[in-house]
Amino acid sequence: MNDEQIHRPEDAERVSRLTTTPTVDEAAQPSGDDAIVVEYETRYRGGDEIKSKRKGLPRSYSTSHISDDERLWASVAHASVWITALGGIFTIGAIIPVSIFIPLAIYFLFRRQSDYVAFHALQAFVIQLLGTVGAFTLLTVGGAVWGLGMVVAAVSILVLVGFVLVPVWGIVGIVLLLAVVALPLAMVLYGTMGAISTYKGDDYRYPFVARWVDRQLAGGLMNAA
Repeated sequence: MNDEQIHRPEDAERVSRLTTTPTVDEAAQPSGDDAIVVEYETRYRGGDEIKSKRKGLPRSYSTSHISDDERLWASVAHASVWITALGGIFTIGAIIPVSIFIPLAIYFLFRRQSDYVAFHALQAFVIQLLGTVGAFTLLTVGGAVWGLGMVVAAVSILVLVGFVLVPVWGIVGIVLLLAVVALPLAMVLYGTMGAISTYKGDDYRYPFVARWVDRQLAGGLMNAA
């Protein structure tokens, strides 16, 4: 891939969630929870309060000018979840401390060139952190707490209370194990859907994660980096 192939529009031409200010009509027609807040503020607190509330909301943007290279690299960022998942299995987790940073590397490579790639790469990085570090933390810290609790429950059998605590704590252990397994599986599932969607040029958004990433890019830590 050479430099001519990368989409590098001038700042004035960029169609970006970071550089495009919503129109009056867009700002006046929020959706979901934001619409409820705006309606409440309109009735009881006036327009100035609405403006202050909406300043922190992520800005919108279009995908109409996304190039093939941008689609490809955004898709690669999402698809790198498979390197983390399969590599983690075959290397017993040894590759994970390296592979989870693939989307972050793509973010730093494209953050000045393409807001589309930057946003999706950062999404992919966060979801991989949650799926790997989150699962490992649950397994170690949660496992240690569960093990200690099970010892206490077993000892309490001497005073009969343990006959209730042991099975209850056993159920807690099963739920904890399911959560440990579910995090990596959800990571792979969402990463795969993100890779397919962005390769088609769509603006795929992970539940919960996308909104937080959007805010960071619009005016948070990553915008200052």
